[in-house]
Amino acid sequence: MTRLSVSEYVRESTSPHGGSVLLDVRSGHCFAMNSMAHALWQEWDRSGDFDSAVLVLAGRYPDLRHDRIREDARRLADNLIGLGLLATPAPSRTPPAAGPPTFRYPAADAPPPTAQRAPATAEMTMAAEPVRHEGDRSLRCAVTAVLGLFALLGALLLIRLPLRTVSRTVRWTARAWCRREATPEQASASLAAVRRAARWYPGRAACLELSLATLGVLALTGRRVVWCIGTADDPYRFHAWVEAQGVAIASPDEYGTTEFRRVLSVGR
Repeated sequence: MTRLSVSEYVRESTSPHGGSVLLDVRSGHCFAMNSMAHALWQEWDRSGDFDSAVLVLAGRYPDLRHDRIREDARRLADNLIGLGLLATPAPSRTPPAAGPPTFRYPAADAPPPTAQRAPATAEMTMAAEPVRHEGDRSLRCAVTAVLGLFALLGALLLIRLPLRTVSRTVRWTARAWCRREATPEQASASLAAVRRAARWYPGRAACLELSLATLGVLALTGRRVVWCIGTADDPYRFHAWVEAQGVAIASPDEYGTTEFRRVLSVGR
């Protein structure tokens, strides 16, 4: 094994502690790597050369035996190849070892998503629900409530599909249907409407469902936002949200000012 290539379906988020999280957009699974595995991955992504990555790691850890580093690197590469995250023209002789921990992409809770490889950090902006004045029974409020309900039902159906299909649907909707960019205020109001609709849902609607439904409410009015999946560390937590004009929209009872690094962003 000498040449390796990173799958086009892989997105990476680098941890400030030296590790990283990989997202397979096809399956929606995430894989956490420690700092040594991350160093190997970065070099494979940069050069595509297996031996070059071994030399880089040996230079960083001179006290470790070179043959041990090479064997561990081979096991990691075989495992990543088996998971479809790396590809090589020649099959490896070493059977895949036990893989890094895997986590399903956030479908119900977000307690380990960008088209760009460089990790980005998004600070959640508090988006309180609009003040409801007594007697506010306007037609606009009624329409927004109905849109929130329909969008939530659509999101609950959409998340049953593979993540690759979900992201393609979001991208197509943004390009073909939405001509205007939503403002943070409009996105906050749509999220509030979705959360009110979720109170009538007998199951649990968490960040993934709420973010997709918010996107749906805005899309029904011809406005677009960016849909994001991200991760935070200590411990690994995952979150899905929407961004309007670069502002990440969150409700007061969600993650507050926790910083999440985007792994996947769709709709730009």
